[in-house]
Parts: sequence; C-alpha cells; structure tokens
Amino acid sequence: MLENRELLYTIANLYYETGKNQQEISNLLNLSRPMVSRALSRARAMGIVRIEVIPPAGCSQLETNLAKALGIKRVVVGSSPDRNSNDRDDRIKAISAAAGSYLSQTILPGMAVGVGWGVSVHRSILALPECPHLKGVTVVPLVGSAGRTESHYQVNVIADRMAEKLHGNALFFNIPAFVSDLKVQSFFSRDPQMKSIQDLWSRLDIAIVGLGAFGGTPSFPVGEYTLQALEELRQNGVVGDILGRFYNKEGFIDDINADEQLITRPMQDVEEKLYVGIPFESLRKTKQIVCVCGGTGKLEGIITAAKLQLFDCLITDALTATELAASLEQ
Repeated sequence: MLENRELLYTIANLYYETGKNQQEISNLLNLSRPMVSRALSRARAMGIVRIEVIPPAGCSQLETNLAKALGIKRVVVGSSPDRNSNDRDDRIKAISAAAGSYLSQTILPGMAVGVGWGVSVHRSILALPECPHLKGVTVVPLVGSAGRTESHYQVNVIADRMAEKLHGNALFFNIPAFVSDLKVQSFFSRDPQMKSIQDLWSRLDIAIVGLGAFGGTPSFPVGEYTLQALEELRQNGVVGDILGRFYNKEGFIDDINADEQLITRPMQDVEEKLYVGIPFESLRKTKQIVCVCGGTGKLEGIITAAKLQLFDCLITDALTATELAASLEQ
C-alpha cells in the first residue's frame, strides 16, 4: 500500500488540498488512522508532497549576503511576527522553529548525528517534527553531563529526545563534562561505551551546537570557574564558548593537544577544571556543523567562531542576522 503512488497521491490530496483530517480520510478510504499517517510520511519521502516554507521578503538575500560575509556555507534566518523583536524568548522561538525545519530536511537515513547543549539547541530539538521516514539514524552527545538541573543542559535527554523524533537510536555519555583528575582519561578510554561514542565522533555527518557569550551575567560554564580563572580567560581574549570550551581569535584555549585528547584543560596556570568532550579535530572533521544561536551579546563570538571555521551553518533570528551584517560592514 505504501508503494502505491496513486493511493498515496489520493491520501495526500485529501489531506493537503481538500483539508480533510486523518480520521476523515481513514473513514473515507476504510484505512486505519496510523496507516493514513504513514502514507502521508511516505508521500513526502517519495516527493509526491513537497512542503515549501517561504521566508519573509528580504530574508533570502540577508541569508546569502551574511553567509558570504561570514565565510560559511549557509545562514538560515528564523522569522517571527516582529522581525526586530529584542525579546529573548521571541528570538529563541524563531531560531528553534527554523532549526527544527532545517534539520528535518537535512538529516538523512543512516546518518550519525552529534548534539550539544544549551537553550537554543534544546528548543530546536523540541521543535523538530516527527520523522518516521528516517531509518538507522544514531544520535550521540558531544560533551559530558553538565550536572545541572536545567533541562537544556541534560545532554543525554536532549540526544534521547532527538533520536525519538528521528525514529533512531541514541548513545548516552554518562561522564561529567568537567572533572578534576587527568587520570580519569585512561579509565574513560577503556570503557566500551566510551569507545563506541568516540567511534561515532570520528565519523559524524552533522553536529548541532550552541554558542555561549563570555561576559555579562555568569552562566554555565562560566559560572563554574573562580574569579582567578575567569580573569585569565579574559586576559586570553576569550569571546565565547562552544560545547563548554572557551575560544579566542586564535582558537580554543587548551594547554593539552586538543587534536588528540578527550580531556582538555581550558587554561595553563589554573588547574581546577578539566573538560570532557569531543576532541577538536574530530569536531572539525564533521561533514556539517550547525550552530544555533542568537543575541546581541553573541555577535563577537559568532563572527570569531565563523572565522575559525568552528561551524559552517548558522541558524539565527532576524535581529541577530541584521546586527551581524551591520557589524561586518564596519
């Protein structure tokens, strides 16, 4: 039945063109409602149905120009009723809606997908539509557990929710993101689950990350460090963090070779926090790194990260995109 193009067309036409709901179609064609739902998904997968999201006037040109100015492959600008809204929640809603749509169209069957943490990442996964047509997708966290109660830092929960929506599987990273003893690296390296995660990290098709600003009101991971450590980071010119790792215009701030190590220290002189997450070299080898973020306080961090090629696709809100374009013109 799911290969019968004429029947799939009939069901799709009733649903999208005549406005009948799934139960009405079920009654009309004497099919179960789950079968109607699967038929609609199959119609999209076979190209019988194509859903196009038309951006507001000017958005496409802004996306093209901004991607060129940042030196990255793509920019996606989420729209909201008020494109100039400075309300944080409005901006996150715009970003997450755009990200959910983009990811549902970009992720393909059999892909290995890495996911980070943060409000925008978490909300983007919640906005991701159900994708029953996808098969064999594996989702893996890119960083250890934050040890925080906020849902947007529960990276294993985020990975599990994403896998559920993609009808795939998730691996869990049951290790703290920050540890105090370098010796734990040898323990982690011997763990079978850790080896599976590291294998996936080395062949990721797509990674979804957020971007944190440095400065202003301390938040995670900034709030995890002492004033002495934060002062050293400032002196090093830190402008933001990705996956809890701080960076300046030269790259990530590590005193251990980040190309090879699972664990890195964010500064040379202050031995208080060791970071556990995907090695920098593995992240750079990912086929597509999608950064979902927005906010006036993140402009410098976004521009610097783009120059460092820490991501190649940016999904943001209209106001942030406009502010970025203005900053890059100066």
